[in-house]
Amino acid sequence: MKCIICNSEMSYYFSKIFNEFNLKEVDYWKCKKCGFVMSKTHADMTYSERNLLNRDFHLTYQGKETNPLDINWTIRLQNQVKVLVDLFPILKGRWIDYGCGDGKLSAYLKSKGLNLLNYDRYLSNQNYLKDSDLIPRSFDLVITTSVFEHLLERKELDFIESLTNRVFGLHTLVCENIPQDPSWFYLNPVHCSFYTNKSMEILFNQWGYFSSIYNVDARLWLWFKDQINIKTKLDYISGNKFIDY
Repeated sequence: MKCIICNSEMSYYFSKIFNEFNLKEVDYWKCKKCGFVMSKTHADMTYSERNLLNRDFHLTYQGKETNPLDINWTIRLQNQVKVLVDLFPILKGRWIDYGCGDGKLSAYLKSKGLNLLNYDRYLSNQNYLKDSDLIPRSFDLVITTSVFEHLLERKELDFIESLTNRVFGLHTLVCENIPQDPSWFYLNPVHCSFYTNKSMEILFNQWGYFSSIYNVDARLWLWFKDQINIKTKLDYISGNKFIDY
């Protein structure tokens, strides 16, 4: 199996037993070059099987105010709202939340007078964008929160990134090294891709980004196609590179 980030060889890393959502033993493979880890078990599923798994899992908490598997979920979203409000002067334009779930981030932003369009493959809503609305380079900001850990194909990553013409927002857990540990807290039935700082840096460079900022409270990266000058109220780590945090 080849790594979807750097196209290097992957090899078996470890396994975990779930016994839920029709999952039993899941095998995780690791890239020898960039350290990216992916579930080969999920990769071997049919498209329909993966869709059904994602739908059934997310219905256990979407539309509610808490998620037992992510107790900081709504707190993190509210901190992401603070970042987007704070950076609005340099983020003006058309925004989309790709993989928005039940649209909480958009709803929080609406209360601040900002418009974030919603799209989700698994949860339908008459106010969400349709597939036909996803035109490459038609959005000034594309943000994905808790999405990248669900993606198994490079074409999915590339398609999401292709929607922005300037700024890409990203929240997912990134580690220096992915633990070889079945009890690691981030392993759940639908998380199948796990990124290292090295693999994220490779994506940042492959996609042609120039500068980035990271906000610790929001656990949010913003990648820019150009150089930015930040003078805001909140604290950020920034630089003309991928911010390794």
